[in-house]
Amino acid sequence: MSTESKSKKRTLKPIDARQPTVRKMDFDGMSDLPEHYFAGNSFVTHIINAYHILFPEGERFFIKSVKAYSDQVIDSQLQTNIKAFIGQEVQHGKEHEKVLEILARQGRPVERFVRFFEWSAFRMMLPFFEFFFGKKLKLSVTAGMEHYTATMGEITLRHGFHENAFGDMRNLLLWHACEEIEHKSVAYDVLRTVSNSYTLRIFGFFLASWIFWGYVVFFQHWFLLTDPEIGWKRYFQDMNSSRVYGRILFTETVKAFFLYLKPGFHPSQTGGYEMADRALATI
Repeated sequence: MSTESKSKKRTLKPIDARQPTVRKMDFDGMSDLPEHYFAGNSFVTHIINAYHILFPEGERFFIKSVKAYSDQVIDSQLQTNIKAFIGQEVQHGKEHEKVLEILARQGRPVERFVRFFEWSAFRMMLPFFEFFFGKKLKLSVTAGMEHYTATMGEITLRHGFHENAFGDMRNLLLWHACEEIEHKSVAYDVLRTVSNSYTLRIFGFFLASWIFWGYVVFFQHWFLLTDPEIGWKRYFQDMNSSRVYGRILFTETVKAFFLYLKPGFHPSQTGGYEMADRALATI
């Protein structure tokens, strides 16, 4: 069942892939956020909570990866879009950190999760592979991750998943989805500017796939295991109830995976800009 947001109506600049806009938001309507805020389903709620863990540190990684090569970009429009990309990612990180504070107040072991993610992904895994593939690997991983976040945004909007989230959580997920669609080509275009290597692009994408899905499933179940309201019976009930979302998510992300492998792929080919613009106007 969808939940109407009680927050005030906002007037936001339209989605424009040619020149993304930094929209400063303040989702302050989540003080009464339920522990299972997505249709009362713990299985889906904790998947979203896993992304809340990944996003703040992930956004900072994206910014550093793109910024490291911005001085090699000659195209003035792409330079402008890089600045907007960085501004949007900063705002995304701030809003997801606010959610982590709420989750911590609910008794979730958020700080432990964040420390583990930062150590294992950014101090161990990525430096290890960077040693063999060079510094451009981080940019390639970022481009791959942006493909997934934009794909998730498109799935969310196309199927109205965000409408099942409580209050301002609905608006946060919607806003983030729209902006991921808006700036989905930026990191890819920077990567294409500094390297034409298909091998680099695809290996970075495989690594991004592991980070994006491996950590999410891991943290989702860590959340479930530390949730005092969830026993085995509730776990299987909520998992079965979430299959309708899972089938859509699996089918469409598999298609997105193979689409990225095509040599002539570009993020703009998946479109979604008009859909994102219409959705953003509902916040």
